[in-house]
Amino acid sequence: MAGGFQNQVVLVTGAAGQIGAGCVQAFAREGAKVAAVDVHPMAASAHVLPVVEDLSDEGGIQRAFAAAEAAFGPVSILVQSAAVYAGVPYLDITSRNIDHILAVNVRTVLLAGRVAARSMIAHDITGAIVNITSTSSLLAEGISVGYEASKGAVTSATRGMAIALAPYGIRVNAVAPGSMVKAQESAVTRQPSELDSYEEQRIPLGRLGVASEIADPVMFLASPASSYITGAVLYVDGGALYAWKAARR
Repeated sequence: MAGGFQNQVVLVTGAAGQIGAGCVQAFAREGAKVAAVDVHPMAASAHVLPVVEDLSDEGGIQRAFAAAEAAFGPVSILVQSAAVYAGVPYLDITSRNIDHILAVNVRTVLLAGRVAARSMIAHDITGAIVNITSTSSLLAEGISVGYEASKGAVTSATRGMAIALAPYGIRVNAVAPGSMVKAQESAVTRQPSELDSYEEQRIPLGRLGVASEIADPVMFLASPASSYITGAVLYVDGGALYAWKAARR
């Protein structure tokens, strides 16, 4: 796929996070111009424009797209990786917790997707939107009910967005990662914890995933290679989801 995204303008939300950063690097490496949007500052490069905005604020979304267009031109690919995780026990959850999770994890997906779609339609671009959901939308463990609920909403929103935007040639899909190696660790040099060992025992491939293994499926869903795919959710979890389903039978 070398150079496969030349002349494409990609906007990645949650770009300072593990998955978002992996997507920024992958698209830039393949020749895309990338607007990397996050609340945290990031380094610029020839192909990457850091944009510091809070996307839980609708004005922040508008400003992020305006910055991308001013620097590179209209966005043709949107990758929605912005998310917050709150491991708050359900009996302790507050309305403030809920509002924050839904604002970042769900409202941003809907509003940024709308801004991207309107821009694509206005510029006659048959673009792609890829949302990052999670296997926890199906594998509920009860340790972060708000997060699990928000990712379930992203999965449902992906399908609805796909149907709504199909008449314009805009495809909307999602990638659902499973358990991942922590961002600051290497898949080779890390020291596994007891929790990691337990998680890995539940994964048929026997290990945790790394960011590049999420970025590659994202690029596939954003590329012409997936031109007849929309409304799909691709589970990238080493087989854990289906192993869990089999164990539950």
